Amino acid sequence: MRIMLFFLWIGIIHNVLGDSQSLYIAQDTDSNNETLETIDVRSAWDIVVHNNDGLKAQDYNVQRAQKLALGSKLSYLPDVRFSGAYLYFDNAMNHQLISPNIGSTSIPQLDSLLSAIGKPVTFLQRDVMIGALNIVYPLYTGGVRMAGIQLAEIAKKDAQFALELKKLATFEEFISLYYGDVLAREIKDVFAQDYEATQLHYQNALNLQKSGQIARIEVLSSQVASDKSKNKLHQAQNASISANIALQTALDNKNITPSSKLILSQKPLQDEEYYVQKTLANYPALQSMDLKIESATQATKIARGAFLPQVVGMGSYIVTDKQDSLLIQAMPRWYVGVGVSMPILTSNARIQKYQASKLAQLELESLKAQATKDLTLLVRRTYKEAVYAREEYKNLYSSIQLAEENLKLQQNAFKQGMATSTQVIDAQNMLQSALIEQKTIAYKAIVALAKLLVLSDEIETFYEYQQ
Repeated sequence: MRIMLFFLWIGIIHNVLGDSQSLYIAQDTDSNNETLETIDVRSAWDIVVHNNDGLKAQDYNVQRAQKLALGSKLSYLPDVRFSGAYLYFDNAMNHQLISPNIGSTSIPQLDSLLSAIGKPVTFLQRDVMIGALNIVYPLYTGGVRMAGIQLAEIAKKDAQFALELKKLATFEEFISLYYGDVLAREIKDVFAQDYEATQLHYQNALNLQKSGQIARIEVLSSQVASDKSKNKLHQAQNASISANIALQTALDNKNITPSSKLILSQKPLQDEEYYVQKTLANYPALQSMDLKIESATQATKIARGAFLPQVVGMGSYIVTDKQDSLLIQAMPRWYVGVGVSMPILTSNARIQKYQASKLAQLELESLKAQATKDLTLLVRRTYKEAVYAREEYKNLYSSIQLAEENLKLQQNAFKQGMATSTQVIDAQNMLQSALIEQKTIAYKAIVALAKLLVLSDEIETFYEYQQ
């Protein structure tokens, strides 16, 4: 915001003091850029990797998947639980061994015995605390347990591929931002040089008019060209500021400007088939598709497990505070056993779910086949874009040399009265267009190279081409 206010203030001064002050706009901008820290593309990328929140989120996703994969292996452990309860009954558990309606037998000894036996026997008091330590261990699950572990492992690998894919996408976006800033700055420099040239031409036209060598219309023509060049310079300055803000946002640093240039390396690219094979072998999206196919295979195993029996081993140990109770004494203290569950008829649509899992597997295989074709086509197109852009960049040197020589010729001819102001302006525009075209082509070539290396998962080799 301060930079934009600075340029606004410069514009106000220009309106007050006149056109003679506008020559210093580009110089003020350059002096302001000198206060920023320059950074090369490799160092800038390291900052992005460290600060990018999207990459951090994907890294957390990898850690989460690792925890879940480790947790899935715990399914081989038994399920051990302690269950307890405090119970209070409305009455104690009593029982009479003989009926109280039995009369006297006229035998004193027998009557005494029957009287003793006839008293109620308490099996359990009204309040009792009881607990049980229960153990359940799946012995056979129809392959469901192993398939679940495999699914968790697949999810862990898929999270890693998602992180790699995010990193590649971030790199491609970063390169476009970094060199977009470079392109905007260099185009601004071209317009600044053009503005200086138009100002000089305007001054020459004024001098020639004073000496009576040219008409006023030639001066007006040069003045219009200078004003248009000044407007283009202002637009380029605004574009450069916006591009630099975008890069600073990506780097999370407001005092950074790129140091790299829009110059293409002479190092040749590998052949086209090399990048195609590298992409098909290493691109994370394709590897993720393979994992999804494997995941569908494991899901099919889980669906098939619904038709198979479940066998578990079990055991329990019972504890209570009423150890002297007749009922507790009569109960077993522990037990072990084996349980079997075999579904015969259920409402879970087992057959349809199994069929759906098989169809999902076929669907993913078809999607991968199509993705392979699409990626192959994309690599070939990107390769040709990169190669053609590099060739076009080299071929534009002759156009620039021609434009420079033509401008010198027209300027000298104008001073001698042998050329018009329009011819000089056309020569300046020709040179300006050639320079901007070459820089734009260089940007396209660099972005295409980055995209090609992203597809082949070789972003580290980018610095071998762009120092």
